[in-house]
Amino acid sequence: MVTSEEEITRRLTEKDTARSARRAEAATMVGELARRHAALAAQLAELERELGEALTAAGDVIDVSELAQVTDIPAADLTRWRDQSSSRGKRRRSTTTKARSGATNGHATTIPRPTPKQSAESAVAAAST
Repeated sequence: MVTSEEEITRRLTEKDTARSARRAEAATMVGELARRHAALAAQLAELERELGEALTAAGDVIDVSELAQVTDIPAADLTRWRDQSSSRGKRRRSTTTKARSGATNGHATTIPRPTPKQSAESAVAAAST
């Protein structure tokens, strides 16, 4: 038996409606999960920045290996957080360094910067003389 044109259209519309509802549900779920992922990634980046700053600030009183021992946090993680924080700061300073260096032909001269530990040692040495 041959189905009428109206019945075929009705069946296709019914299937399309169900498929459209499933597609909308899938797109909504993926969109929400992506928004949550982005929010958590931003929070994690901020937390890692804070960790790096704390590690850098504490570098003159406690080193990474001792922190790893007392906190049970792998030294590799502590070093990565500290170095990421330091490298971000270096990137920001590089523009200033170029502007202040008096560089010619578009090339900046390298100005060595002491690490926080070196700075502290220099201050102690200067105070003792």
